[in-house]
This record gives sequence, C-alpha cells and structure tokens, in this order.
Amino acid sequence: MMAGRARGHVDGSAIRLLIIVLLGVAAIAVPWLTHNQLVERREAVAAAWADVESNLQRRAELVPNLVRSLQAHMDYEGETLTQLVRERAQGLREALNEARGDPARLARLEAALTHDLGRLMSRAGEHPELRSGDQFLRFQAQLEGSDNRINVARMRYNAAVRDYNASLEGFFGRWVADAMGLLPGDYFEAPAGAHEPLVVEF
Repeated sequence: MMAGRARGHVDGSAIRLLIIVLLGVAAIAVPWLTHNQLVERREAVAAAWADVESNLQRRAELVPNLVRSLQAHMDYEGETLTQLVRERAQGLREALNEARGDPARLARLEAALTHDLGRLMSRAGEHPELRSGDQFLRFQAQLEGSDNRINVARMRYNAAVRDYNASLEGFFGRWVADAMGLLPGDYFEAPAGAHEPLVVEF
C-alpha cells in the first residue's frame, strides 16, 4: 500500500516535471521557429524586389535604343515626346540606383514611363516604314517581353509581401517582429490611372 502511494507520488512529480520541460522547450522553440520564418519571408521579399528592380532596369535600358530607332522618323512633336520618354527612362534608372526598397516611388516612375512610351509607340505606328523595319520590330518584341517579365515579377513580389505581412500579424509573429524591429512590407501598387496596358501592336 505504501509502495503504491510512493509510486503515485513519483509518477505525479514526473508528469509535472515533464510538463515543465515541455513548456520550457515550447517557450524556446516557438519564438525561435517564428524568428526563422520571419527572416526567411523577409529574405523572400528582398529577393522578389530585386527581380522587380532588375526587370525595371532592363526596360529602362531598352527605351533609349528604341528612341534612337524612332528619332529619324519623328516630326517636332514626336521629337518632344521621344525626349520626354528618354528623360522618364533616365529618371527610372536613377531611382533604381538611389531609392532601393521604395516601391511607391518606383511604381510612379514606371507608370509615367509606361504612359509616355505608349503614346510614343502609338505615334510610331503612323509611320509604315517603321512598322516594317527589323530593328523597330525587334525593339517592339523586346518591350512586350520586358513588360510581361515586369508583371510577373510584380506579382511574385506582392505575393512575398503578403506572406511576410501575414506572418507579422500572427500571434507569435507580433511579439518576435516587435523584438526584431520588423516592419510590414510595402506592396508594389500602380498609381491611380496607370492600369491601362502598354499597347505596342499596330
């Protein structure tokens, strides 16, 4: 009878000790795993943003070549437009070098370039000799491909931001994020009125 009581007492103590150990492990493991998840998702956002920047840079570098191929065929009004497009592309390139991690600014610059480039391509469509030229057609195809890559990169970046921000809003994520000083990511959102696609078909 005494042995049974002792065994029950030992078993109860062992269970309590096991619970304390498990709680201690959970108290260490949960923040550690949450920290690792947040770091991983923050890096995914950075990698996706680098893809957006890379594709914006490629597009901004294509534009001067396109402008050079158009200049000989443009009248005064067209020359003013080609100059504006060239300046927009230069502004985007400079912003990519200066304003790393500023999606709102880059979205505004990219939308302005897209708008004016669309106007320029429309004007270029008035010249049959351009429409049939190999160089112009090559630039046209490159711009279409560049726009598609930018769109895919934007979607991937926004998906990475969504996952990261959702992790920050989790129960444990908030505590760990506050301790690490992590802030939510910004989505790459086009400004109002920039939703129309660039039309380059004639």
